[in-house]
Amino acid sequence: MQAVKHILVISDTHRQFLYLNRLKETISRPDYIIHLGDVARDQDYISALFGCPVDMVAGNNDLFTDLPSEFTIREGRHVIFLTHGHGYSVSSGTERLVRRARELGADTAMFGHTHCPLIDIRDNIMVVNPGSISQPRQQGRTPTYVMLRVLKDGEIDCRVHEVII
Repeated sequence: MQAVKHILVISDTHRQFLYLNRLKETISRPDYIIHLGDVARDQDYISALFGCPVDMVAGNNDLFTDLPSEFTIREGRHVIFLTHGHGYSVSSGTERLVRRARELGADTAMFGHTHCPLIDIRDNIMVVNPGSISQPRQQGRTPTYVMLRVLKDGEIDCRVHEVII
């Protein structure tokens, strides 16, 4: 089914833009970007680079920012909870994150912080982490991101992608 909206989901850029710039050269322009924290005051740069709206949450390294620590959005038929994840101890598991998503009426929870990509279903909540585009920590240490497609029927399709180097 054809997508009506393409959303780039990234996290943990930490002021390092080599792979983000490379990504810009290799993908179509997204309609919208979600940044899941540790953006290090580079909101304007990221927005200008892709020429589209960007929503961001504050990460544990985003000190002295007015970015929110979490919020929800609606895409298609889904309510998506956005947070960096450090406040939910995601390095030890996603149980608290899933519980908070459920409290907020969300069916999807997106987070960063661990620098490791993940798409999984936990207690009927889709849990998504795009990994890190600048400091990956998973085996192979390949920079990753998620492309979220909102389909015509209101469903969403999330997939982790590696940055083509």
